Amino acid sequence: MTTMTATYTPWGWTKDAVELAEGILRVTTPSHGGLKLSRERWDELPAAVRDTMLTPTFAEEDCEEPIVRLLLGVGDDRDREMALIVADYFDRYGPALPFIRHYPPGHHYHVLFYWGGYGSDPFERFDTRIEAESFANDPEMVAKYGRMEHIECSRTRPLCVAEGRRP
Repeated sequence: MTTMTATYTPWGWTKDAVELAEGILRVTTPSHGGLKLSRERWDELPAAVRDTMLTPTFAEEDCEEPIVRLLLGVGDDRDREMALIVADYFDRYGPALPFIRHYPPGHHYHVLFYWGGYGSDPFERFDTRIEAESFANDPEMVAKYGRMEHIECSRTRPLCVAEGRRP
């Protein structure tokens, strides 16, 4: 549902507001945007996460929104990946990492290397495609293990790639 009620946000007056779920509005302004949360939805966030936010009941679109969307149950796998990247990169959002990692994973990634024509997965799982790609393309790792590839996985078992995968 779209509403056109003008509301003041930390980024200026709203241009548009869309209700994503009860108590969660996605607001845009002429220059920026983010989420506007009701007090009840704000209180659903862990205190450690609320303390990292710049403005109470608002989540800025570039860094805070993916974290909040994920933790309030309106996010998807892309939000999870972005939330992990933001919380891992910016110290300010670091306290959100345990909550994001605890959130049930959707897709994750593995890096396979090939030895004798068979694939092996000796590495930990990677939470984001970017982490897996950078590991598989790292010149030192390639020199040590040879040709590697990253694959997407959505299973929840600890080892979710088939043993003996052929390249």
